[in-house]
Amino acid sequence: MQTVSRRSLFALAALAATAATAWAADARAPRPNILFVMADDVGWGDFQCYNSQGKIPSPNIDRLARDGMRFTDAHTPAALCAPTRYTVATGNYTWRGRMAGGTWGWNAEPQFLPGQKTVGHLLQEADYRTGLFGKLHFGGRFETTSDGRVDFSKPMTAGPIQWGFDNSYVLLGGHQAPPYMFFENNCVDGDPAAVTQLEAGPLNGGVVPTTGPGLPDWDSRKVGQSLVEKVLAFVDQDKSRPFYVHLSTDGAHGPYTPPENLLGTPVKGASKMSAHTDMVYEVDVIVGKLVEGLEKRGLLKDTLIVVTSDNGGIPADRASGHDAVGGLRGSKSYIWEGGHRVPFVVYWKGHVPAGTVRNQLIGTHDIVPTFVELAGGKSDPQQMLDSVSFASVFLGRRGDDRPVRETLLIQSSPGRDAFTERDPEMLPAKKAAKKPTGQQRQTAKNRAWNQIARKGANSGSDGMAHALREGPWKLVFDIEHDAPVALYNLDDDLTEQTNLIADAAQAELLQRMTECYRKIRGSKRSTPGSW
Repeated sequence: MQTVSRRSLFALAALAATAATAWAADARAPRPNILFVMADDVGWGDFQCYNSQGKIPSPNIDRLARDGMRFTDAHTPAALCAPTRYTVATGNYTWRGRMAGGTWGWNAEPQFLPGQKTVGHLLQEADYRTGLFGKLHFGGRFETTSDGRVDFSKPMTAGPIQWGFDNSYVLLGGHQAPPYMFFENNCVDGDPAAVTQLEAGPLNGGVVPTTGPGLPDWDSRKVGQSLVEKVLAFVDQDKSRPFYVHLSTDGAHGPYTPPENLLGTPVKGASKMSAHTDMVYEVDVIVGKLVEGLEKRGLLKDTLIVVTSDNGGIPADRASGHDAVGGLRGSKSYIWEGGHRVPFVVYWKGHVPAGTVRNQLIGTHDIVPTFVELAGGKSDPQQMLDSVSFASVFLGRRGDDRPVRETLLIQSSPGRDAFTERDPEMLPAKKAAKKPTGQQRQTAKNRAWNQIARKGANSGSDGMAHALREGPWKLVFDIEHDAPVALYNLDDDLTEQTNLIADAAQAELLQRMTECYRKIRGSKRSTPGSW
């Protein structure tokens, strides 16, 4: 499917009719349970089914890829976690929410605007049980005490329940940020009276990266196992209706505190490289434990599983022979392929063709209409504004000769301009007599990136670099002028080394893609409102 910006109304009507016919055929498939697993900071080269030279064991995810479908051209709509998390919850580009760069604060107005439905809402309408687990970065709303402090003794007034999830066990800012405690069904999991201000540093064998509220028994090493146990408990609650699990893992984001073992499987030291790579490995262990749990319950054959990541990887272990981005340019937060090209593995025994590799362009937010269609839900012209259903691809009824999506918009982190690949100047030379601490370097980075982002305040860029994909072509826009600065043919140049922006032979393509980008950014929706 192409974007609205590139079709007439008549063509869209014809497309909708064709898609409706395809949906009628797909409706013969039974409604699956759905398990969506989104890892954190796991790159295109972190799993061995994507990178044969990778050094991190990934037997469980490799098995799903071998017995299912693997996408080679999958992308997050943003190269950073908070904006991506909004997109995979709604099927919308991030800038359709409250903040163009996503909502990060745990006690901030939620990223979801009034009237926007999540995949939870849409699957509830299809009579699914819905569960939300792990890291959020959606914001939240709480009641306050008479002196203006958050009242943790009362349920959140805007949280997972209001966002369409029957059951939830979540970390509002992940295990790397306060509040350092789980919330279960909008309430603190523990004694609210025990919530205190935790100081940054080691705690109970885990780590508190930043000072903030939390429970004194917090241990970041236990997050992964807790999530597995809660997901399986949710699966067991009610066998009369299919379930949807939306799980965001702690691996492989810092703090890198791998557990000694996770439900009996050793994790710490298993990768034989670093705590970071152990946390990548933990993702595979989590997937393995969930698959094992479904097998024991006789539910695996009835469950669609999708495993992906929230953004590109962090290639910090190249000296050990492991490249998290698999040779791509850039990394997490940048507009280059290493920042947003991610693993995307699909498994459903007997329905997703085994051993299939798809080279179709797909956005991770396309899961929303895909899941809704497979669940027998309804399309909604007011929801899922920038996503398309890949149900026919998942079920093997549509191959690479019939692309579902021809265009995709991607954004960088704020301040990461197209050619700002090296760290900006950290500290003035006269102040650098002593080696700056890690926190000083990060503070200086953030200050420099904020200055770059502010250059785009009036350009329409929202302070972020953007890229538009159309087939094999990738057009990159800068921050300060929101203007095209780089053009690559990824079929010939996956590592983005040859900039064709000045190639006269591409002038017409450049103009068309620029116009398409402007139309998408100014649209109310960029994809057809029905399948």
